[in-house]
Amino acid sequence: MYTINLTEGVDLHIVKTDKFNTITFCFLLRTPLKFSTATSNALIAKSILNGTSNFKNQHKLEIHLENIDTIISSEILKKGEEHIVELYVKTTKNYLEEAVKTLGDIVLNPLFNNIDSAKIALKNTILSQYNNKRVYAFNKFIENMCKEEAYSINGDGYVEDIEKISPHKYYKELLLCSKIDIIALGNIDEVLFTNYIKKHIPLSPRKITLTPCEYIYTPEKIKNINENIDITQSKLCIGFRANVDPISNDWYKLVLANELFGGSANSAIFMEARESQSLCYYISSKLLRYKSIMVVEAGIDHKNKDKVVNIIKKAISNISEDNLEIAKTNIINSYKMAQDEPERIIDLVLGGLIAGQITSFEEAIENIKSIKSTDNILQNCKLDTIYMLGKEDINA
Repeated sequence: MYTINLTEGVDLHIVKTDKFNTITFCFLLRTPLKFSTATSNALIAKSILNGTSNFKNQHKLEIHLENIDTIISSEILKKGEEHIVELYVKTTKNYLEEAVKTLGDIVLNPLFNNIDSAKIALKNTILSQYNNKRVYAFNKFIENMCKEEAYSINGDGYVEDIEKISPHKYYKELLLCSKIDIIALGNIDEVLFTNYIKKHIPLSPRKITLTPCEYIYTPEKIKNINENIDITQSKLCIGFRANVDPISNDWYKLVLANELFGGSANSAIFMEARESQSLCYYISSKLLRYKSIMVVEAGIDHKNKDKVVNIIKKAISNISEDNLEIAKTNIINSYKMAQDEPERIIDLVLGGLIAGQITSFEEAIENIKSIKSTDNILQNCKLDTIYMLGKEDINA
């Protein structure tokens, strides 16, 4: 990977490959995740494509992009304890400079037209989390588990803050104070692309250092939270603190252990809780890398909560490695598939920037292959939070 510092606080990373017909690159405004700026950042992502100095409204911008065979989208990302406004570009080699020029117009000269519609769109995004009870349960679970940590903050912001925001004023501060990374992927001439960026997106230096997310946390006691709401299928979320460095070799042992524990249809908790005892509509586990947290999510009848929790506790303390090679194959295959998706490759680079060390998929595959045992790494995980969303059946 080719990396160049364009100015203080602004870096360009290029992954050169001829695997893809298109060229993909993203412009990232990286900031610490804070309650005071969460909604503002989310609104910027919703409204930044609504017009520029050269293309006075969204429709004119879209026509221009169509003419240069380019797609540009914007998104808000919550990655660990960073909050990132992402502008994502997909174009062809013939229109690469024009795509960079257009991105520069968006970044440097946004008009933030039609802001009322953007505010409504953001409000609807936030409210949709309440309507999807699985998403709502997970968000409330994180909010409670990480109550004293920035990670508890909702990446889409908060409805009550939307009307307080003036995006025109806030964006000037965001552009000046963000750590900026540009990640590009494709058959790219590094020098030529660097010159395009310097020419069309000139940026001032900024003094900002983002440190890797704090991943070590020992809970004083287990939080047991029940939220009473009348829904047909109760949602159970259980969180464990793994306290494993996300850029260490032990991280890959944890990835394998999670696969055996709850990461697949052959995993311990799935086979016992769903297949053997039919206690769940669904159950699985996943890792939140930057916080070194393992989360179990399950859809259950409220009356089965204690049984499911006991199965999870028993499984985590005694994971069989009989299927270790199958688990390794599953993970390696997922890494290989990701190598064919530009979005996944760029996300891997971004993840490395956030974690503090960039690792390629090839290196990740070799790390997984080299593991002979997970060394009972799950036994060191500390149960932190048990969260239940649903209504208890008083007749049960």
